[in-house]
Amino acid sequence: MDRPLELVFQNMKPSAALKKLIHERMERLEELHQHIIGCRVSVDQPNHAHRSGNIPEVHIEIQMPGQNLTVSHKHSNGGDALTAVHNAFDAMAIQIKEYKARKLGRVKQHELQEDTIAE
Repeated sequence: MDRPLELVFQNMKPSAALKKLIHERMERLEELHQHIIGCRVSVDQPNHAHRSGNIPEVHIEIQMPGQNLTVSHKHSNGGDALTAVHNAFDAMAIQIKEYKARKLGRVKQHELQEDTIAE
């Protein structure tokens, strides 16, 4: 990465295990694509835990050449921050793979069909 990982925790105390997991998962993303410019990860523990409990929200923003990729993940079945981080990074890995496929021209471009051309 060109810039260091920016890690933000909101409404919660950061744990060493959570920080370590985020750094490990970021290293895996860098293996998928070598030119990641920068990354910001925020883990938010909302205070409004009325019915659903304190379900952590994880936001990942990655700057790539020519595009920014973003994932916002809230674990829907309860769970903890570690599970939410795993799921958010899994979703980001999919986006990076799709980005690479588009860059390499492996994604089919749909041709304009004749009936959609305005006369």
